[in-house]
Amino acid sequence: MQEPGASDTTSPSDAFEGDVRAFLESLTGPSRGNVIWLVDNALTVSVDESRALGLRQKSDVPPHDEDFATLQWLNGVYTLTALSGRNLWVNGQKVSSTALGHGDMIEFGEHGPISRYRVCNHKFPARHTVEDILSDAYAYARTSRRPFAKRVSGALRESGRRLASQTTVLFRITVLASLLLIAGLVFLLYQNDRKLAESIQQESRKIEAVAVMLAQTREDAITPEDLSALRSAFENQAIATEQRLGTLEQRAGAPTRIIDASTRSVAFVQGAYGLRHLESGKLLRHVLGPNGEKLQTPFGQPWIEPDATGEPAEFQFTGTGFLIEGVPLLATNRHVALPWTSGDRAKALKGAGLEAEMLRLVAYLPGQAESIEAKLNQFSETADLALLSVDPDRVEGLGLPLANDQPRAGEEVFLLGYPTGLRALIAQAGPDFLETLEKDGSVDFWTIAARLSAQSQIQPLASRGIVAQTNPGSVVYDAETTTGGSGGPALNRKGEVVAINAAILPEFGGSNIGVPVSHLKTLLRDSLNQ
Repeated sequence: MQEPGASDTTSPSDAFEGDVRAFLESLTGPSRGNVIWLVDNALTVSVDESRALGLRQKSDVPPHDEDFATLQWLNGVYTLTALSGRNLWVNGQKVSSTALGHGDMIEFGEHGPISRYRVCNHKFPARHTVEDILSDAYAYARTSRRPFAKRVSGALRESGRRLASQTTVLFRITVLASLLLIAGLVFLLYQNDRKLAESIQQESRKIEAVAVMLAQTREDAITPEDLSALRSAFENQAIATEQRLGTLEQRAGAPTRIIDASTRSVAFVQGAYGLRHLESGKLLRHVLGPNGEKLQTPFGQPWIEPDATGEPAEFQFTGTGFLIEGVPLLATNRHVALPWTSGDRAKALKGAGLEAEMLRLVAYLPGQAESIEAKLNQFSETADLALLSVDPDRVEGLGLPLANDQPRAGEEVFLLGYPTGLRALIAQAGPDFLETLEKDGSVDFWTIAARLSAQSQIQPLASRGIVAQTNPGSVVYDAETTTGGSGGPALNRKGEVVAINAAILPEFGGSNIGVPVSHLKTLLRDSLNQ
């Protein structure tokens, strides 16, 4: 009797005088994976201390302590008989003697090993079929008396090993190619899922960024409902303006003359910017419906995409600026000239993969019917200041002088600007102008400003205050203003600019913060030296 490995492909006729009738394949124990060919008529089965399975001819004497059972060939089958004191299980049933059939699972003793008996029709197979291997795994998991978890894990482990070592080369290559194909498909699915997740996240960030940008736009936009509300606002604003100017006129004539002389150099700044998609390099445009209407997302935001066919999405804003004496430059705040850099907007844009781009920027000066195109000239990295270039021919003879000295606490300042933007200008224009807008139904951001300018209704509001505190970085005063007044000049009693209005502190009784004029001088010097 000979015990070749499972990978042995020696023909039985080359190794034995008789034909191979059957074989035992060890599924567990140290002999796992080994095959024992059954040729002789009478055999003794032994199991040593390490649970290794062995066979010898029954005629080999004397008996061994490791002998476990006998195999006897009779009437075309092998009969397995347990020796005295030995326990055998065949297909999970305890037996003392039984005729073996093809595929029987045999468990030798309480702790194995387990083997499978197969009839091989006089020729030992060089390779196992997948069906045989899977059948062995199932039979082992079903008949073994080991704990369920160990049975299942052992069956899976052993079937995997046999599929990798006992099948044909072609089958193994096919399986490997299939696994590689599956792995490739899984990788592609993973990549697609990751790209989809990134796309969804990017879209979410884009929506968030657009919402942040629209927050300021809504403050500057005018709706039909706003027009009727502005009627009462006009009356209140007109009374407040008259009272304010009356208070100024009650003092020495200098303040009134200062305001009159400075007004023509204080501009109403109006602009709109768009968002460019960095990956595609395209501006975000409105997605249009079948009738050319602008569509909205389920969240009520404008639906804008880089590949849409509508007009570029505009994010509108207003502010105040003033001309500087002697140069064709308009001074304002950086957050007016570059509104997307303030607050959470810059962070929102970066996270959404977007970049802001100015679409249009104009300035309206009192007494001039047409707007003036403006362009960013310079901005400060350290102070909230920016300079805009304008047509020199349109601003000749205009401009405010810059003070040499910083104001002291207790000094009087006069603040000029366009607080609340278009709303205040409409209120100042009077009920007739309101009635015209309501009748025409025209609430377009650009059209309203152009009409106001054509009718000489662009005039800044003036307020008076007292300087509360000064330091190299800021001037704090209580002159009244609100959103839209940013970038306006704070003047001393000589009509010189001492600060540029930058922020409102409502929690401190309506106090405002201005950037000291010294910072503007530094920015102006840098611009002229370029």
